[in-house]
Amino acid sequence: MMALVAKSMGYKVGVLDPTPEAPAAQVADFQIIADYTDVKSLTQLARASAVLTYEFENVDQQALQQVTAIAAVPQGIDLLTITGNRLNEKRFCVAHGLPVTPFSEIHTIGDLERARQEIGCPGILKTVTGGYDGHGQVDINETTDLEAIAPQLSQTTWIYERRQTFDRELSIMVTQDAAAKR
Repeated sequence: MMALVAKSMGYKVGVLDPTPEAPAAQVADFQIIADYTDVKSLTQLARASAVLTYEFENVDQQALQQVTAIAAVPQGIDLLTITGNRLNEKRFCVAHGLPVTPFSEIHTIGDLERARQEIGCPGILKTVTGGYDGHGQVDINETTDLEAIAPQLSQTTWIYERRQTFDRELSIMVTQDAAAKR
């Protein structure tokens, strides 16, 4: 979406994405095919750009920090600390009085069993980092689902949420004028 708007405003757009012919790359002027943690490729993108931005929360903060001296990152990197970690994101929302579905941090099968009892079932078990659009998610409907996921629980931190029914999903993009400094 950002690439389309930028192009309509006359900007040249380059993208870094590990997927050949990624959606943004289809409208961009050029694409660098590389992982988001690839500092060499990110440096190449920064050298070809006046401004770097991201629309994906799974961007590597350390890699991005290494190129901030080459190209401006107007939204900063600190936002990724919140948006790149589902627990941080939920806790941020709760701290600011925003409604969220009931959730629990999961490390063990015991944590998951407790969360299922306290929060309810069906639920969704999600990786805290790295997941998106259904990746890194497991539906939890019954006890056999717990048994199937148990071996993977120790590999990363998870979040369990009550499954919600909804009519629609909304994406919200927020922007700020570059002159409006905090």
